[in-house]
Amino acid sequence: MSKDRARPFSRKHRRYWIPVTGGMLLIGLLNLGVGFCAYKPAPPEPERITLTLPPPTPAARPTDGSIGLGSIPGQVMRAFAVKYPRHVPSRAKKLVAADGSATFEISFIAPATTVVYREDGTFVSER
Repeated sequence: MSKDRARPFSRKHRRYWIPVTGGMLLIGLLNLGVGFCAYKPAPPEPERITLTLPPPTPAARPTDGSIGLGSIPGQVMRAFAVKYPRHVPSRAKKLVAADGSATFEISFIAPATTVVYREDGTFVSER
């Protein structure tokens, strides 16, 4: 026997759709009642968060010749990138000799190595 899908409001199905529809209407009315009881017309005023920051502290100047990685000259960084393309420098130092010439020590990890370059990007040594 095939199902009767063509006549959902027939006498045969009336005993199902009337209670289901009435139950859905009852649930909707209950939801409206709860909503009206729980509704507050004006939300509470939000509390402002006041931020208190400590005063800025001056940056400590390194005494051992350390410089930031952004302070490495372009020629030195270019020479480093050509010689060690798969390494990223972890720290750098600027060493000034007695005659006024400067050399840059660039250190990187894996394996721990320190490379020395002159200001013009000329390779000096590796440790």
